[in-house]
Amino acid sequence: MRINAFLAKLGLGSRRKVEELVLSGRVKINGSTITDLSFQVNESDSILFDGKPVAKEDGTENRPKIIAFNKPPGFLTSHEDKHHENTIFTILPELFQKYNYAGRLDLDSRGLILLSFDGNFIQKVTHPKNKIDKEYIISLKQPVSWKKIAEEFMLGVREGGETLRALSVKPANVFPEKTAPGFTSYLSIVLKEGKKRQIRRMCKTKDLVVLDLYRIRIGKLDLRNFDLLEGKYKEVTEEQVLGNLHP
Repeated sequence: MRINAFLAKLGLGSRRKVEELVLSGRVKINGSTITDLSFQVNESDSILFDGKPVAKEDGTENRPKIIAFNKPPGFLTSHEDKHHENTIFTILPELFQKYNYAGRLDLDSRGLILLSFDGNFIQKVTHPKNKIDKEYIISLKQPVSWKKIAEEFMLGVREGGETLRALSVKPANVFPEKTAPGFTSYLSIVLKEGKKRQIRRMCKTKDLVVLDLYRIRIGKLDLRNFDLLEGKYKEVTEEQVLGNLHP
């Protein structure tokens, strides 16, 4: 198996991330530093990353390949952070401490996160070419004329030197509202390629104050049809997330 696919399968990261590790000379196979991405690896090979043995797949058959986690607010999507001790891995069991996550949610946001030890799955969900959409429900401090906001967000807004664009924007209809026709405090926003804090940044350009940001769906997996309490996790399959579009 090619070195990037093999290391991704062992949970060292997505294929793209693993390629960066290999090209930077951090991987040794049978005592030799390998920087050739076409290098073929066997199960019997000795593999070192930063001088430490890379654990083989022994025992992974007893672990869920993919889990869905409903992140509460107040926890970082990170394995560790020197400025903040509360990460999602302080909630998750030891079994999942080395899992990688497909897409972050910022500290104050909540909702669906996918985790896996299979770097190939992480790559499928996160790589822009696969166009896996994600849906968010946001709560705003004040009702807005949603059609105007939708038009501007779908056309694209400039913030921080980037163009930020939504695939769709519409009322979320999560609560009955006593607002004027065409106005709502709850929006459903779908993104194809989520950039860092994208929705909050988009809202900032329109002086919209976000009270709550909740990721409700990744690909086909929708928390509205999936019983998963906040702070809890559940095993899921690749087909539940990707359907039959990405074998």
